[in-house]
Amino acid sequence: MTDDRRIGDGDPSQPSDPLVAPRASLSTADAELARELEAAAHRAWPPLRVHDHHGWTLRASAGASRRGNSVWAHGDVPDVPAAIAAVADFYATEGLRPTFQLTPVSLPAGLGAALATAGYDDSGPTDVCVTPLRGVTAAAGPAGPATTGAATAPVPDEGWLRVAAQVLATFGAQRAGTLAVLDAVRLPAVYVTVAVDGVPAAVGRGVVDGRWLGIYSMATLPAARGQGAARRVLAALGQWAAARGATHAYLQVEEVSTVARRLYAELGFRPVYRYSYRRAPVVPVPGPSGRSARSTVEDTP
Repeated sequence: MTDDRRIGDGDPSQPSDPLVAPRASLSTADAELARELEAAAHRAWPPLRVHDHHGWTLRASAGASRRGNSVWAHGDVPDVPAAIAAVADFYATEGLRPTFQLTPVSLPAGLGAALATAGYDDSGPTDVCVTPLRGVTAAAGPAGPATTGAATAPVPDEGWLRVAAQVLATFGAQRAGTLAVLDAVRLPAVYVTVAVDGVPAAVGRGVVDGRWLGIYSMATLPAARGQGAARRVLAALGQWAAARGATHAYLQVEEVSTVARRLYAELGFRPVYRYSYRRAPVVPVPGPSGRSARSTVEDTP
């Protein structure tokens, strides 16, 4: 039976940003929940290519998203330095910068320190948050006078993609790889579009996986913000997921997304854990004249 006290409304006693989650030292229950959510996110955004190295899953997706091009360290490895070297070799062959997704439940326990020793940096943190689905289904609230109802579709149409591309890097320069990832999803999925003045202005993607609605690709054009469009997208996602048996929702929100964080806190989301991406140092390689040049390994946003 689900304990909604753990997957429940935000606590008003929390600091000004109530969605800041722990990087370490999770409770036993939240550690179990974090592992469940990481597995769900892996299914909701499946990598195009996978290589298993002992307890680590090395993911590559033509540069589309950081998650799809990073190591999921969900199991132990017998020799951490040797495993980090194997990761570097794998991503070199993929033309990508070696990257780890580091969570409080990453294994082995000393991985963060080992990556720091190897010179891996730490890019902006992201918080994973959850709530009972009822808070999402009731999200709509009052809409702006020019905001219309939400349209749903099983695949993204050009209007949806146009909005997403203007807000999210994964649908801009990384569009080809991203569409290949979405085509590989084997879970029920929906794409929601809300129009303002008759023009698509806000979008979101939902995936149902057992009790969970995974909320992804939320994007609102700057000119349409503050008119209730994002709330309508969320409500449509929630209603679609409830009809398919979901009872709870999860999402990932970057620390810098201050407006989105306020909205999610209002809807009762609570933080479970925080993760970040650790990227290998850029290694200079000799240029054609013998002078040092930057590595040709691409960075992944």
